[in-house]
Amino acid sequence: MKHLKIRMDKISKNKTSKGAEEILLAQIKQEFTTPADAISDYLELVEKTLLEAQISMEDEIEQIKSGCKRLIDQYEEAFAENTGPNATTVKKTPEEYSELRHNLRTPLNAIIGYSEILIEDLEDDLSEESLKDLQSIIELSRETETAIENFVDYIRGEAIKTSEGDSQLESAESLFKSLGDINYSLELDESLEGADILIVDDNKTNCEVLERRLTMQGLQCRTAYDGTTAIKKVEEKLPDLILLDVILPDINGLELLKKFRSENTSENLPIIMVSAFNDVDGIAKCIQLGAQDYLPKPLNGTILLAKVISSLERKFFREREKELVNKLHIQATTDQLTGISNRRVVFEELENSYAELQSGHKKDFSVIMIDIDFFKSVNDTYGHSGGDEVLKAMANVLKNYVSEPNIVGRIGGEEFLAVIFDQEDIEAYCDNLRREIHTIKVFYEDHEISITASGGVAITSESGNASDVINKADERLYDAKKSGRDKFVIS
Repeated sequence: MKHLKIRMDKISKNKTSKGAEEILLAQIKQEFTTPADAISDYLELVEKTLLEAQISMEDEIEQIKSGCKRLIDQYEEAFAENTGPNATTVKKTPEEYSELRHNLRTPLNAIIGYSEILIEDLEDDLSEESLKDLQSIIELSRETETAIENFVDYIRGEAIKTSEGDSQLESAESLFKSLGDINYSLELDESLEGADILIVDDNKTNCEVLERRLTMQGLQCRTAYDGTTAIKKVEEKLPDLILLDVILPDINGLELLKKFRSENTSENLPIIMVSAFNDVDGIAKCIQLGAQDYLPKPLNGTILLAKVISSLERKFFREREKELVNKLHIQATTDQLTGISNRRVVFEELENSYAELQSGHKKDFSVIMIDIDFFKSVNDTYGHSGGDEVLKAMANVLKNYVSEPNIVGRIGGEEFLAVIFDQEDIEAYCDNLRREIHTIKVFYEDHEISITASGGVAITSESGNASDVINKADERLYDAKKSGRDKFVIS
């Protein structure tokens, strides 16, 4: 972003809130640290490439590293000296500002110069990607140079205007006001109340403080002062969240994290690591091993609660999402009235089984088409409510009788379809099913309703495809009804 300078007296500091000033300083510092840190990242990539290629350019690399360190150290020192509560109030002379600018830019000259040397010397030895990395270091150095100019201009009393026309100070003031307008609350949602938190820390005082903070918000807490106890408590009852210290007397927190994560996903057991170590590698290791988040000690109560609530919300949201998916799956695969499989599921199972049969992975099986006898009369006599009760009773008998791996479903009206894989004597199987149906007694509005059913049976060995076997079963069902009902016709 290109910047234009304007005098500070056009936008008086005195009319600007302290919060906006703090935001502006954060922006100014970020403009520097973002490209400066990226230079180090790209340099690390280049150095790794040189080592792999066994190319020795140690002097040049060290010069760039040294330049990066001086650049960041000098900027941090200058920023602390000229901003914030400890900033000197003595106004600098123009020469001093020039010297400050010169001192900050000097390390950049070394970074740019030695990067250009590497590009020239290694043009034929490095990949295009590595050469681009070196070029990125140069471009980032230019960005850092601009950030230095903006920083010096700010402490000189000049504001910085963006290409959109607003000054950074005006933008900061607007952001500060927006933050103040946000209704920020860390109150626990009712759905999270009573959530079970396991605090694992060898320091009893830390445990007590954490427990007090969390229970005040409506959360339930358990504590463990070592890894062994933590394992037992997790086995006794899976908590909704674990706050896990890295340093423990018996099993260190990382090993404990690995164990918990091997047994539970981050979805059903979120874990937030807690440690006095705040190094990047340590945090990265925790995240890599499956930690949901990381909190450095000493703990900030507000941040602690925010991260705990956020982790619990994610966990419970996923649980509700799973419940919804399961519910939708049931709705899509289940006959809503009877609770057994619907037409689509049974037909898909039949098609898939036929494909396995033709590929030689399944033996011949039977298909039974079943229809309740005189069901229209039931509806006419007892109404559709009475008919529904009969259908549910019929489905219940079929569900109990037609056990896995067999499958049965309602395919429409009073019709049911069963796919039978494991019966050698299908005739005896059907006769027993018919007798089971005889036991159905439906009590509806002081009436006892008894039913019978007819069925048609077809075997895959006499059919070329799924449609054909269904048609044969349907034809035999018709024959059963035509010949007196309450029977199953097999051939």
